Amino acid sequence: MSAPAVNERALVLRIAASGESFHKIDILTAESGTFLCLKRLSRNRSQSTEPDLFDTADIQLETSKQGTARFVKDYQLVHRHSAIGQSYRKLQHASDFCALIAQNGPHMADPAALYHITERTLDAFAQRALPAIVFLKAIYILLKDEGYPVREAWWPELPATLRESAKQLINPPTPDSAAPEQLEVCAQISRNLCHWLQRETDLMLPGSLV
Repeated sequence: MSAPAVNERALVLRIAASGESFHKIDILTAESGTFLCLKRLSRNRSQSTEPDLFDTADIQLETSKQGTARFVKDYQLVHRHSAIGQSYRKLQHASDFCALIAQNGPHMADPAALYHITERTLDAFAQRALPAIVFLKAIYILLKDEGYPVREAWWPELPATLRESAKQLINPPTPDSAAPEQLEVCAQISRNLCHWLQRETDLMLPGSLV
């Protein structure tokens, strides 16, 4: 016997194989936040029914009464961010961001706000040409939304030589082009922000960002 099925709209944050029969999927929903679930591999695999990284999907979940494992009974694709997978840099930055959400989501206060930020960020990764800038803006917005004092504490610690660039990168709409020097500065600011996150907050960085 299993508990009644629950229907939720979900974002796929991570996928890994679990034996020969299941996908192990980290998902985020506005109602339940982030959690791990299992989906049985379909015998008739098709792109429209098998989950893919960064999908938006309507899923039906069942929980076994004998344990806490949740299983995806039905998976209906709503939107696939195919453009992210067509660029290595987009895939890398989007995967890093989603890993951060998957690891820390259970400890974040407002799953609906987290879902909204993650959905907007995945759309930006898909639509914009500069994923490094999207990543920096997303981390800054996430920290600010979670109540961490990025403006009051991180900003004064940022080297003065980087502040003007940081202001230009974080505040306006994401540009569609940037000089190599701007992207290098963006990388420096992102590393600085991630180091501050690791040192001053209770959030955990995924291994790829440490």
